Amino acid sequence: MQNLNIKLTRDNFNFRFKQYEGMYFHANIDEGSEIVKYKITKDKEGQELKEFGNTHIKEGHMMYIPQIEAYIDLKSIK
Repeated sequence: MQNLNIKLTRDNFNFRFKQYEGMYFHANIDEGSEIVKYKITKDKEGQELKEFGNTHIKEGHMMYIPQIEAYIDLKSIK
């Protein structure tokens, strides 16, 4: 299982909604599952919840985040 903790900035991701800029994306990726559970928080520790949900990985390395309408390339993060 891989845990991600990424700060959402416009420098790193091309997303449309300004209210998510500066927030943190937390996800637990289980290699045996296609479903990825995630949450978007206001703090790095993941305590102040803004959004949560499930998503999937496309083409083995692209994860879509519906709230910000953007993809995260998992190969660039590792």
